[in-house]
Amino acid sequence: MAEIAVDIEQLNASGDGVAHYRGRPLTVAATIPGERVRVSLDPSRKGSALLLEVIRPSQHRIQARCTHFGVCGGCAWQHIAYPEQLRLKTEMVDRLVRQAVPNAPAARPMIAATPLDDPWHYRQKVHFVFARDTGLIMGHYERGSRRVMAVRECPVHDERGNAVAFGLFETYARSGGRHGLPTLKSVAIRVSGATDETMATLVVRDNSDPQLRAATKRALAARWAPSSFHVNVHPRGDAYIFGPETRRVTGTERLRDEVAGVSFLISPTAFFQTSVKAAEVLVRLVLEAVPAGAEVLDLYAGAGLFALPLAVRGHRVTAVEANRAAVADGEASLRVNRIPEERCRFVARPVSTFTARALRPRSGQALRRRSGQARSTPAVILDPPREGCEAVVLDDVFGRMSPAQAVYVSCNPETLARDLARIVRHGYAIASLQPVDMFPHTPHIETVVTITRRSQPR
Repeated sequence: MAEIAVDIEQLNASGDGVAHYRGRPLTVAATIPGERVRVSLDPSRKGSALLLEVIRPSQHRIQARCTHFGVCGGCAWQHIAYPEQLRLKTEMVDRLVRQAVPNAPAARPMIAATPLDDPWHYRQKVHFVFARDTGLIMGHYERGSRRVMAVRECPVHDERGNAVAFGLFETYARSGGRHGLPTLKSVAIRVSGATDETMATLVVRDNSDPQLRAATKRALAARWAPSSFHVNVHPRGDAYIFGPETRRVTGTERLRDEVAGVSFLISPTAFFQTSVKAAEVLVRLVLEAVPAGAEVLDLYAGAGLFALPLAVRGHRVTAVEANRAAVADGEASLRVNRIPEERCRFVARPVSTFTARALRPRSGQALRRRSGQARSTPAVILDPPREGCEAVVLDDVFGRMSPAQAVYVSCNPETLARDLARIVRHGYAIASLQPVDMFPHTPHIETVVTITRRSQPR
């Protein structure tokens, strides 16, 4: 394999450095713009190279904290000083959005949800995968593969979650013998920032192994045992973490946490924000962007991260979410916060189906007359998954519903840029781009975008 020296020019959306060799882009992991590096070219991996040596290091290069960095697929940026991570992420949002929408405003400086000098232990959702080698191992996938590597630490996880996970692993490893309890797949632990609660969900292929049940009973008697314990049965070999069946073994059905003074009840397999501190920042930005007194349509609402605080502030909210487990959590949270039903309504339906129905004459009137009188078109919140919004949803919302104001909360700058390009064609302008760092030491970026109508739809 050939060895060459190249200069790193920028980072791609996956967080890898990009150089050019013979006129073509070449990606090199664990590098920083401005560095000159020696790399090995692998003909079987076209367009990427293996870092061998940093010839001219960046002033922002630091020693990675975790012993597994570079092999583990979890963190890609532990070699970059945290303030520079924030600058690079801001630059990435700015570059990707302006390539798609040339007249977009500059992205505001990234907001850090953790202290600049201590961006660790922020993940309140802890997840490890089990595998078998000479015995049971627990860890993360290696970078760029589905091979499980054993880990001894994970400094981005909440320490309470790590204590539960490693305690469970040690118990199961002692109980499984040479075969290592082959039914085990993974374990997810949720840690509350508002209470002492911890909730563990063990994912297994089947739940009939008596050795597993005996080991679990011993684990639940330990001092580090979680407040609640659930078993999820997932026999398939697909990419989904959880299967369809979950059984509570001990403790409560849901864990309670708080965001922006609102209590949220979180079930074992439903999605909720990984970092509550970062979620607080997102909620504050959305509340600031939504006009006072406006009726709100919250699309891809999840368990109501934005819908509930908006309802508490006095808005009337329609929250649309396809995942019925998330909707059930949202409705349970409504009750625990004593929010009146007329203030916040959850709709368990795919967003594209909802927007199509809402624009039919009778449905549209129903959306605008929930309180018995005519209302203006609601302000709209869009918080889609990484894949972004379906094109039909964007056309329904911005081409036909035509709200005066919208807020797009994105977890993927690439799909955000694509969607914003479609939105502005309907006569809208980007008022502000505010990145938020929910995941230090990774290239993942949350962005809150305020969108305003500037003309009638074309």
